[in-house]
Amino acid sequence: MIFEIRRLALMCAVALFSGAAALFAHPAIADSGSAAGKWMIHHPLSGEPLMIVEIEENDGALEGHIVKLASGPEDAICWSCTGENKNKPLAGMKFLAGFRPDAMGWSGGFLLRPATGTVSPAHLELVDGGRALLMTTGRGPLRVDQKWERID
Repeated sequence: MIFEIRRLALMCAVALFSGAAALFAHPAIADSGSAAGKWMIHHPLSGEPLMIVEIEENDGALEGHIVKLASGPEDAICWSCTGENKNKPLAGMKFLAGFRPDAMGWSGGFLLRPATGTVSPAHLELVDGGRALLMTTGRGPLRVDQKWERID
């Protein structure tokens, strides 16, 4: 009987320790750095490099600009965009704005998707020790997750 109680207590202690270790190993908690810097964005399906972007913190919010496309003409324009971005050069274009820190990363901002010209809410989260940024936009079957690679 005493052996069973000790065994149960040991199992509870191991479970508690494992749960605490998993909590502190979670990327959102382990990565307390900044998303500011240069990032390589890859295509979410093919994994091919798409563009290099730069994210800056401005008055506590993140905003980002396209630095250059990974391939294609340097003077490519956003023919899918509407409004002030219609037919404007992609290089230098603001594609990310208004992201504020939250419990898991940054949210509350909007992301311009140049391929479609759509603007949508998104969430950003540092992963892999700050070496990558996970961008999530959309919901359900329209959800897109992209892992951006830090290059600076």
